[in-house]
Amino acid sequence: MLSIDDLDTPAILIDVDRAEANIARAQAHADRHGLKLRPHIKTHKLPCWAKKQIAAGAVGITCQKIGEAEVMADAGLTDIFLPYNILGRAKLERLKALHGRVTLSVTSDSMETLAGLA
Repeated sequence: MLSIDDLDTPAILIDVDRAEANIARAQAHADRHGLKLRPHIKTHKLPCWAKKQIAAGAVGITCQKIGEAEVMADAGLTDIFLPYNILGRAKLERLKALHGRVTLSVTSDSMETLAGLA
């Protein structure tokens, strides 16, 4: 039997039953209150868990960075929200390419960001 001492670190350890129960509980709460759930993937950063959240009823996912969103899109997730300003030509080009592949929502709090998104 594998012991905790046998694990090389860092290691990802997931209590699957607890994680799935948390997904179900969050979705049930949103459903009870008539809310659309769009969870942030920052805790797990794993497409397989994002897909579990979608299967439970989430309308899409939230990613912090373009790279995270690209990984999720590559894995087949199709509705992604990036709530942070995207600046710089290279990132904006990646954002445009991503927009061609998925339903993508973004936010902006500056004219500079808006100009880049236009």
